[in-house]
Amino acid sequence: MVNFTALAATAKRLVEANGRSVTLLKENRVPDNASEPWRGTSTEPAVLTGGDEQTALVAFVPASGSGFGRLASDNQAGLQVQFDQVGLLAASSLDGVDVEGFDRVLDGTTSWKIVTRGKLQPATTPVLWVLGLKR
Repeated sequence: MVNFTALAATAKRLVEANGRSVTLLKENRVPDNASEPWRGTSTEPAVLTGGDEQTALVAFVPASGSGFGRLASDNQAGLQVQFDQVGLLAASSLDGVDVEGFDRVLDGTTSWKIVTRGKLQPATTPVLWVLGLKR
């Protein structure tokens, strides 16, 4: 029988050994009028100051090359890559924090928008998050 807990520990060890410290940020999406939230905001969502953020270790992998984690969209212009960079994040390194709520990855002075998220979770054990990032 496969030991998914051991595999998750291996993923955590490899990502944290080869990754670098980044900050996961949530953008402010508070509506202008709380009684009409469907109308949204009149301004572009901005990163919260002092709001929800989480420090994590992420290993970056180019979207091109090996093709690992590469997602593509087929449109009129042809096949295009949806993102520029792939970030690997060990699920167990976040202690239950939900990655779905974050919008950006701040890597030093570079801000990456999280375009897509993929969660590797065999059975009930979350192992790895694959984040599709675009500048």
